[in-house]
Amino acid sequence: IYDNYHFKLEFKWGEEKWPPRLDAKRDSGICFHFPEDEPDSVWPKSVECQIQEGDVGDFWLIGGTTISVDGERNEPDNFVRIQKKRDTELPNGEWNTVEVITYDGTATYLVNGVVVNHGENSSEQQGRILLQSEGAEIYFRNVMIKVFE
Repeated sequence: IYDNYHFKLEFKWGEEKWPPRLDAKRDSGICFHFPEDEPDSVWPKSVECQIQEGDVGDFWLIGGTTISVDGERNEPDNFVRIQKKRDTELPNGEWNTVEVITYDGTATYLVNGVVVNHGENSSEQQGRILLQSEGAEIYFRNVMIKVFE
């Protein structure tokens, strides 16, 4: 179980795609603050840093989770998207760096060293971390976590 940390990885898309997403964007993500007592499922209650073609750095609030971005708190729902502020992802086939920094209810997303999203007062502030993928080939490397004391 993790709470205050800096999670970092590199990813790049492969060429393969599988049904039912043959004609959809390649889609993956980092789901975090997935509660320890939450049953394993396809979409567990969590906060997600989206890794999807053109959308890397969006927030997805899953299973009723909430967060405040720019002073506005989302309404709890099964799936809520809050778009990133900047697009800094590299073209398909190149390695991208994604960082999630959490501390006392804040979550900051960096893509290739640039802050693209920031939220405060997350309803979930600790839990497991899950790398998620949906029907497209993706490669991860240099997956690291630094826990803050």
